[in-house]
Amino acid sequence: MGTNIAKLKSGKGAPPAADTTPDVTATDTRDAKEALRPLQVRIPQSTFEEFSERAGREFGFSHRAKKQLFLKI
Repeated sequence: MGTNIAKLKSGKGAPPAADTTPDVTATDTRDAKEALRPLQVRIPQSTFEEFSERAGREFGFSHRAKKQLFLKI
């Protein structure tokens, strides 16, 4: 009895095509000549959650959404 591998060849779980993936380095608007410094702040939990929600709505729920929103402000 052979194994039915037709289900294994479906597109479910496959990564997105390279041409539809956004180029995050092209959207970086920072001036590369300027030196960068880290910034850490403590804010209330509710403020953090609102900021995260707004970043997700404006830039998509991705890894760099909060950073992009902070740079926009």
